[in-house]
Amino acid sequence: MGYSVIPVGADKRPVIKSWAEYQSRIATEDEIRKWWKQMPDAQIGIVTGAISNLVVIDVEKGGNFEGYPATATVKTGGDGRHFYCKHPGYSIGNKTRILELTDIRGDGGYAVAPPSVSDKGEYAWLTPLLDTELADIPEWLKNETETDVQNTPKQDWEQIFNSDVLEGMRNDTATKVAGKLLQAMPEEVWPLGWELFRGWNTRLTKPLVEKELKSVWRSISSAEKQSRKSKAKEVPQRAPRPRIAKCPVPEKPVTFDEWAETISTNFPDLRFSSEVALSTVSQFLIKDVTNPFALVLVDVPSSGKTIEINFFADIPELTYATDKFTPASFVSNAANVKKEKLGEIDLLPRIQYRMLLIRDFATLFSKRDDDLNELLGILTRVLDGEGLNTDSGVHGQREYIGEYLFMLLGASTPIPPRVMKVMGNLGSRIFFLGINSRNKSEEELAAQVVDLSYKNKERACRLATRNFLYGLWNAYPEGIVWDKKADDTEIVTIIARCAKLLASLRGVINVWQDDFNNEFKYGTPLIEQPDRIHQLFYNLARGHALVCGRTQVAQTDLKAIIELCTDGAPSGRARLFRKLVEHGGTMTTSEIERELNCSKPTALKEMKTLQILGVCTQQEGVREDTEISLSEEFRWFLSEECRAIQGYAPTMVETAVMEQPVENQ
Repeated sequence: MGYSVIPVGADKRPVIKSWAEYQSRIATEDEIRKWWKQMPDAQIGIVTGAISNLVVIDVEKGGNFEGYPATATVKTGGDGRHFYCKHPGYSIGNKTRILELTDIRGDGGYAVAPPSVSDKGEYAWLTPLLDTELADIPEWLKNETETDVQNTPKQDWEQIFNSDVLEGMRNDTATKVAGKLLQAMPEEVWPLGWELFRGWNTRLTKPLVEKELKSVWRSISSAEKQSRKSKAKEVPQRAPRPRIAKCPVPEKPVTFDEWAETISTNFPDLRFSSEVALSTVSQFLIKDVTNPFALVLVDVPSSGKTIEINFFADIPELTYATDKFTPASFVSNAANVKKEKLGEIDLLPRIQYRMLLIRDFATLFSKRDDDLNELLGILTRVLDGEGLNTDSGVHGQREYIGEYLFMLLGASTPIPPRVMKVMGNLGSRIFFLGINSRNKSEEELAAQVVDLSYKNKERACRLATRNFLYGLWNAYPEGIVWDKKADDTEIVTIIARCAKLLASLRGVINVWQDDFNNEFKYGTPLIEQPDRIHQLFYNLARGHALVCGRTQVAQTDLKAIIELCTDGAPSGRARLFRKLVEHGGTMTTSEIERELNCSKPTALKEMKTLQILGVCTQQEGVREDTEISLSEEFRWFLSEECRAIQGYAPTMVETAVMEQPVENQ
């Protein structure tokens, strides 16, 4: 294949004394056989640069894997990526952090190659070297390296180092030699460079005196230090992230039915919510989608929320996981980081066109009221998908402007009422979905403890999810232009009906108790217009249609929408709405007291709240028993059509999400 190969160890370092000669010649077959006979456990290193006609772009895990041309690609032992490109024909050296978490292996470098196994893990081909033609280096790298070449005068260094120097040229030549040595070495080995510099000087017929030689060395080393500091301050530019990520071909093609069967077999309680999450990330493929969709899975601890989010981890082209997150991370103003370095740690550009995975939202929701308002305010802004502009006393104004579309998948324990109230005031952008985990029997719990395949089950679901999404992205490499006019008008109308219900159920009403007569008093309701919710619900339905293999919405895409429009409401209202549906749309105060296990004043408060929000009508009954009924606008939720879409009778299983005491609402 024409590549210069050397043996390396599990620590990725060459295991032969000198590998420099293989930068200019390819080892013979006998040499290679001898190496591996003597060191059978050695791994494979490919010498990069002109000798192999190869440049490797090395992106570590957490870096940007997108924006690179179709070429041979390797998954590294540390879950990074190596992109193999053709050598440009001019000198291109090794460069560290040319972009965030991105290095270049060029002339004078090497890269570990599959099927090597390092201390961090196994190297594997994502796009095999034999299956594709190497691409040219990206334009942004070409511009960077061509600039270096243009700014570097050509020198015959072999002649300079080995030839004598005329007396009048000694200082000029010494300056060039010192600069060459210092540029080529890390600062910590400059003392070795000084010894080499002294050695060069002693070979001259008339060497410079030691004092003069030291003066040259100090002057050039000072200039080199300053140059390195200036380069370190330069804000690295990211390779552009495309809207539609380029994903590897799946290891094994997986259909939607096969994916669903894998989830159902291993974690049946997570089947439906995983399907909604799958529909969320798939929205990236629909070109007119510009609104981020934030989905938070809600249930009691140990209900499987984190396991489900793990299904979507380890798909770096499409998702970005974090276990420690604050809204300030989107555009950082950290006082302990220099402004020119902040771009390297900002979260917003990292998650552009990715789904952000947050395994614990509950810690964010538990903050003090002032912090909670700030948190949800920033989330509200970034969930517009238009970037973020911040000001701080330390770094002044920092901003990202443009399309910063991302999706969000999080997990939380039941949402406190005060959080729902704050979100209602800001205009909520987050949707909640109850997992509805069932109570396991003693036998099931006992079997679960001794079952050694639990992690294997999760691994199978991860693999199925990754392969399905890779297959979907390869099926639509340019995305899809959705024909909205071809969608069934009745389906879109039902989505609008669900949006209006959720907007009403989420409405904010200030309620207080009169100290004089103990009666509840109600302020004017603040109800968000349903336009945004309708658009987001429609996008989710289209995402679901796409994962099911369709490019138009159908009735089967509506189940998630119906569940979200009740799960997304404050729990007391959601429980009462479900009970109303279960009772045919009408309930009395005494029935509500019994069904919700609450006091009469609390029942009356919840009834009055739904009346003010326009969800129900209320009338005084006989014997001081008040009666409420679903308003005509929402009586469709009692229909056979609605029940058919949900796939079960209107009596819904009460979930732990809805089990909070109504008195605390």
